[in-house]
Amino acid sequence: MLSCTLLLLTALTQSNRNPEPIQYQVTPASDFNSVKIDITVPCSGETIDVIMPNWTPGYYVLENYGQTLDNLTAAGEDGEQRPISHPKPDTWHIDTLGAQSITVSYTRAVAHQTGPIGMFSSDSETIHYGGPSTYLYVSGRNQNPCTVEFKLPPDWKISVGLDPITPTTFIAKNYDALADNPVTMGNFRTANYQARSVDHLLAVRGPARDKLDLTKTLKMTQFITESATDFLGGTAPYSRYVWHIWAADTRDGAGGLEHATSSQDFLSIVQGPASVRGMTHEYFHLWNVKRIRSAALGPFDYSQLPRTGALWWLEGVTDYYASLIPHRYGWYGDEEYLTDIASNISAIRSRKERLTVSPFESSNRVAETSNGRGNSNGFGVDYYPTGWVLGMLLDIEIRARTNNAHSLDDVEFALFELCKDDKPGFEEGELRRQIIKFGGSEMASLFDKWVMQPGELPVEQTLAKVGLQVSTEGNRTVVSFYTKATDEQVQLREKWFFGKKMRPTKLLGTD
Repeated sequence: MLSCTLLLLTALTQSNRNPEPIQYQVTPASDFNSVKIDITVPCSGETIDVIMPNWTPGYYVLENYGQTLDNLTAAGEDGEQRPISHPKPDTWHIDTLGAQSITVSYTRAVAHQTGPIGMFSSDSETIHYGGPSTYLYVSGRNQNPCTVEFKLPPDWKISVGLDPITPTTFIAKNYDALADNPVTMGNFRTANYQARSVDHLLAVRGPARDKLDLTKTLKMTQFITESATDFLGGTAPYSRYVWHIWAADTRDGAGGLEHATSSQDFLSIVQGPASVRGMTHEYFHLWNVKRIRSAALGPFDYSQLPRTGALWWLEGVTDYYASLIPHRYGWYGDEEYLTDIASNISAIRSRKERLTVSPFESSNRVAETSNGRGNSNGFGVDYYPTGWVLGMLLDIEIRARTNNAHSLDDVEFALFELCKDDKPGFEEGELRRQIIKFGGSEMASLFDKWVMQPGELPVEQTLAKVGLQVSTEGNRTVVSFYTKATDEQVQLREKWFFGKKMRPTKLLGTD
């Protein structure tokens, strides 16, 4: 492993315009109250700026992490301190005074808090953090390779999705990759499995970590890995994967934040249908967002929130597949899936703003909401349930117009081909082009009406094409089967439910 990783570092160094690696060192306090970060930067005598991100990719809210750093200093290779100015809240300017390397040091205080994502949090036995809230980057050198070494007490464990050089030193191809890998360290529960010839690790912390049934969690996470990877072509797009799980004694549910080789997850110890949907959502982001992404979502501008009209697809359609895949592969049955359809319909129809704000606008203007801090439903139209329902309607409509020859699945596969292997993200009009490509020219006007304009979505009319009806029982929306559906409606529905292979595929742990 050591020789292969060093060869990788050499290749990255030789192929990079600014080839010298940036070296990070992380030293946690034994009382879990803080971490000390040291960053060694080759600089050849020039002045440098170091910058702290203002937001975390995937979490579209300005957090201004630069306000939370303490005791920032800079020293040359001679150990002498260098002058520092602070021209902006997120930026520190360092006069190197001719030094050939500078080590920037600072302390990140840990808030003793618990939560599903834990941008930076701890308890009495663990520290967990996300990269953008912790690591400064060097202006103009985001594409330099990075190494990170953890100076841990002897009884501490470490879990991170980066490739290891040693058990406590890891490599990242650039700053984006470093920042995209959250860290759990200290004393936490672990479990692992292998799927698609790749190792997967569960790093479990949180107030209910000892109550979490790890056997059940392993069964669920392996099912998610197998089913989603099978759907997207059968090959895992990473060399190792970490589920960073914060366990809580709450009602059924899960959620968190996606990364290219890991996820930060809240998980209820109930581990029911809502839990598998939430965990599938974050895992499906491996494709939708981390690889299939709009051009604004990488390489990142960490100084401001991105502008893209595709969040209804990247988040909402991800949510749609997070419901469809567990049903399609047999984790739960029709009743749970119909309930999910109904709940998303109810969510969008409960907001009158849908009549004045389009799905595109709710995505594209997210940075303007909450006084410029960002929010998924800041305009009253939440792109999560809105994208869920849009994904379903577009899927059914493509199937109906092509006699099941094509579906939304084909759009997803085509986008993956367009974006995989570190290709640039898609441009804003690409979703429309792909939907027209697979659904026909008439899909253009439907896309423009449903996505680009505000208004009521034709849920009842479209669901009728697959033999489903929408009704109201009290204050509750209900979706059910027609009792006298035609053969054509049933066939369309079955292929929608189960995909081109016309099955639910029973994977491990679904019975």
